Amino acid sequence: MGNVSVDLSVWQVIAWIGMAVSSWFSLTCAYSGWEFFTRRRREEAPSPEWVPAVTLLKPLKGLDPQLYDNLSTFCRQHYPRLQIIFGVADAQDPAVSVVRSLQREHPMLDIDLIIDGRLYGTNDKVSNLINMCRRAKYDILVLSDGDIRVPPDYLHRVVAPLRDDRIGLVTCMYRAVAAQSGLPTLLWCWTINALLTPQILGARKVEKPTYAFGATLALRRATLQAIHGFEEIANMLADDYQLGNRIAAQGLRLWLSECVVDTVLAVGSWRGLFHHLLRRARTNRSHRPVSYFFTVLTQGLLWAIVNVVAGGVGVFTLCASLLTIVIRCVTVAYVGRGLRVGWRMSDTWLVLFTDLLQIPVWVGGFLGNSVWWSGRRFRILKSGEMEVRSAA
Repeated sequence: MGNVSVDLSVWQVIAWIGMAVSSWFSLTCAYSGWEFFTRRRREEAPSPEWVPAVTLLKPLKGLDPQLYDNLSTFCRQHYPRLQIIFGVADAQDPAVSVVRSLQREHPMLDIDLIIDGRLYGTNDKVSNLINMCRRAKYDILVLSDGDIRVPPDYLHRVVAPLRDDRIGLVTCMYRAVAAQSGLPTLLWCWTINALLTPQILGARKVEKPTYAFGATLALRRATLQAIHGFEEIANMLADDYQLGNRIAAQGLRLWLSECVVDTVLAVGSWRGLFHHLLRRARTNRSHRPVSYFFTVLTQGLLWAIVNVVAGGVGVFTLCASLLTIVIRCVTVAYVGRGLRVGWRMSDTWLVLFTDLLQIPVWVGGFLGNSVWWSGRRFRILKSGEMEVRSAA
């Protein structure tokens, strides 16, 4: 019995450490969110003296949810000098008809469609970008994925920080919008809005930014050339992370724009949700193994449960666990308000269920190196490169 008592005490101490760290991180996320959403950045104010010509690169494959509506927001930008390049690998890709419709509806816009199936590595998206970039006219490049939807002043806001030569890349946070009903899609959206976005805000306060997000990547062509172009990351899984990391290694700053964009999502099945979650977990673990390991300390719900199991159902134990959960939920609600994500008290169970789901996902991140992406299974190598293992 004595040994059991000691074991429980040790676990309770670990649980208290976990609750303290997770609560501190939640409060850090909330403070960073307050700073981010309330202090408008003068550096992003559009300047009539500096409106550089922009080439917008949109690599496409298949019909992302609400693709036409997403792409239309880029065609309605209030920006004077703009080239838009859409790229696909196959002329039979259904995205082609969407682009053709946009070309007809916006005849005054400089819209190109590149159909080129040449491959330069295992990352099809990067190969697409290489083919598209050859047709880029301008020296400011802005990239984003097909599931992204943006406000009318998006380009002004994400390009403005590049006035400063010390800034090498501008990226954006994103909020998830469900394109279909169903619990898998809802949980994927809450994973982004309640977990990833607060983590992005919290990370701003505890580390120097060395990575970016595929929701937006704005950079100079000269910066891209300095890191040897897209060709250098043609075999990498996390191309957005790699671009940010390599640009930061050049001594340039990565800038998180205060412009928040939408990512429009649809996950048709629990299997699809599992693939999304596991791919993100194993990608993060492969690139930042130490940081990934210690993210377990930010999982307040886990430590609140461990605290009750180890300490018993006492008033003090229950209050400590409940306080940890309340701090987490209040942080999510506050950040969600800044993101303009609809929040209701009834959504609390979704936050907690999402947090609960992250526990096996975190463990699964260590239990293999294979991921499913775009209908194929890949193996992530130690270098961050990937090799194709099988097709769907």
